[in-house]
Amino acid sequence: MGGMSDTRNTDSSSGSGSLSHADVTQLWAKFRAGETVHCPRDAHGIALAVDGAAKAYRLVCTKCGLASPWFSTGPSGVVFKSPPATLNPNGNAADE
Repeated sequence: MGGMSDTRNTDSSSGSGSLSHADVTQLWAKFRAGETVHCPRDAHGIALAVDGAAKAYRLVCTKCGLASPWFSTGPSGVVFKSPPATLNPNGNAADE
């Protein structure tokens, strides 16, 4: 089996609940190459969520739920999508 040498940024394993841009870029490259992709937090499988309407992807651990932000890909690489506006309970945009 051999030991796994992991030189990635460990921020994603700190419990933040989200994968970093560097993690997503590396995982996406492996996924596109046909490799099995594992969660950097718990080494379980990563699933790919697809939003066809938004033309966006999201990588999500099937065990712990660690996930990337929604992203798209293009010539410049992985680009995170802007999160939707936060709504208050009345359904209006939240004021800051």
